Amino acid sequence: MNWFRWSHAFLLALALGIAVIFGRTFLVSSQLDHQPQPIAWQPDTAALAEILGEAVRFRTISYGVDTPVEGDAFVGFHEFLRQRFPRTHAALTRETINRYSLLYRWPGQAAQGKKPVLLLAHMDVVPISPGTEQDWLAPPFGGEIKDGYVWGRGALDNKLSLISMLAAVEAMLARGEQPQRDIYLAFGHDEEQGGAAGAAEIAKVLEARQLAFEFVLDEGGAVIDEILAGARHPVAVVAPAEKGYATLRLTAEARGGHSSTPPPQSAIGILASAIQSLESQPFPTNFAQSAEFLEAIADSMPFAQKLAMKNAWLFTPLLATMVARVDAGRAAMHTTTAVTMIEGGIKPNVLPIRAEALVNFRIYPGETPDSVMEQVRFTIADPRVRVEFAEVARAPSPVAPTEGFAWETLVRAILDTAAPQTVAVAPRLLVGATDSWHYRKVAPQQYRFAWLRLTMEDLARIHGTNERAAVQNVGDSTRFYRRLLGAL
Repeated sequence: MNWFRWSHAFLLALALGIAVIFGRTFLVSSQLDHQPQPIAWQPDTAALAEILGEAVRFRTISYGVDTPVEGDAFVGFHEFLRQRFPRTHAALTRETINRYSLLYRWPGQAAQGKKPVLLLAHMDVVPISPGTEQDWLAPPFGGEIKDGYVWGRGALDNKLSLISMLAAVEAMLARGEQPQRDIYLAFGHDEEQGGAAGAAEIAKVLEARQLAFEFVLDEGGAVIDEILAGARHPVAVVAPAEKGYATLRLTAEARGGHSSTPPPQSAIGILASAIQSLESQPFPTNFAQSAEFLEAIADSMPFAQKLAMKNAWLFTPLLATMVARVDAGRAAMHTTTAVTMIEGGIKPNVLPIRAEALVNFRIYPGETPDSVMEQVRFTIADPRVRVEFAEVARAPSPVAPTEGFAWETLVRAILDTAAPQTVAVAPRLLVGATDSWHYRKVAPQQYRFAWLRLTMEDLARIHGTNERAAVQNVGDSTRFYRRLLGAL
């Protein structure tokens, strides 16, 4: 009888488990139960593409933290914006912050009691990698329009967003439209080198004015086609959090002298052992954010993948293994370790007295620069290796909620912009860094998304060769910002 009762209980539990698994599998994600409403308004996309092409021609380059930007290019770009968006510059206040960054304020018509919203973009671009100029299919700063694309550095990162934000404001002003709450637009000039002179200074101004924002929207997400093999719909990736950032300097010292009488380990050998320890013992993985992302896109996947993604609680090992096959997927599950620079020795027959390496860490939410330092020292476990911060570190951002006014307003704007096409909206940890980091005191609730319709191949063009933006992207991005601003 005991055997019968136990077998009966087992079969009942099994049946319940199967029911839960299949119940979750066929439960359709609501996407807020929002019925997308196609946006009838269409901007003059060809004219906006011409404006983006002009914007690309301004060589607003950030070369590096030790190299000043070319100020004349930014001043010229400011005047270009004034000329191309006259209504915006007549109706909004514009301030120049720290010579080259811009801050706009658009007063809302019923702003009393409503927190303002902050939209970010940046004017600067990365340089062209030396020796790759001949690989470009169009001049990298020519802003040429051909084959349905605007070509050039900054077309995607991040002048398209900047131009389409202003174009949306311009279009709304032309139609007598105005948001309910105050809208701020902040355009930094050195995001590509950390934002210390641009976004950080704008944030200080906003903090001094005791402003508190409902939320901030920055770059960092996009609408991706075929993000996973078999996906039936594009996925709008929105980042409610971004990783932190720290670079540690590892230094090993040893006796110098002639290479003919070496010690058991040279300074380089000691350093190499430390590096090998770090690379062979990565930080532990955390699948929570990846599970949320996979569940959000599950309805777009074939049945087998959908079943696993909807039931990550059961299939975590399988899913984590699948995600980890891709570098970007693996990076989104833990604090990453990247040895990026190394130096030591002066001559083949001279023992090095000193060897140094720089190791860059992108820090997963829940950890801190100090906890990374502690873990690195523990892993190396060698007092001969000195570990110290090589530059100012950034903690990971707080994780913004994927519910409530900000998230729901953003998701509805995305769905309506895509309509009648279906897109899935999915939260995803941003493994890079953005200007939004500097605004945490005035806007702790932060999201990262720009309307860029891209393929996985297009993503490699950002900071790479042959950067280009589809002409259609310019129009759709403008429609997205107008839809978003109209809901605020």
